[in-house]
Amino acid sequence: FEGEKSCMLYASLFGLENDISVAVCGSSLITYQVDLLLSLGVKEIIVAFDKQFQQSGDEEFKRWTQKLTDIHKKYSPKVQISFMFDKWNLLGYKESPIDAGKEKFLELFKRRIIL
Repeated sequence: FEGEKSCMLYASLFGLENDISVAVCGSSLITYQVDLLLSLGVKEIIVAFDKQFQQSGDEEFKRWTQKLTDIHKKYSPKVQISFMFDKWNLLGYKESPIDAGKEKFLELFKRRIIL
């Protein structure tokens, strides 16, 4: 997730004993964070950033998809990367996948994009 708030919400919805979330503290994933996760034995990193576009195809959408593509290109040689990306318009603008509740989160998780 982007922020710690989303991690706290994940833990409250799924239980502390099931918490697999981490916050990157922004909308960037850096090599140090990826390496830390890999040192813990992580096999897949699921990027669940906030929805940073208002509609598919707009300029924000193009910039956002390019940013996510760049993340994939950089880290996919090290680990499987997937994205919880709301192309079905389930979330509001700048809403985290967990903000919309457990059902929508699970739907986005199930539909996550694996390149």
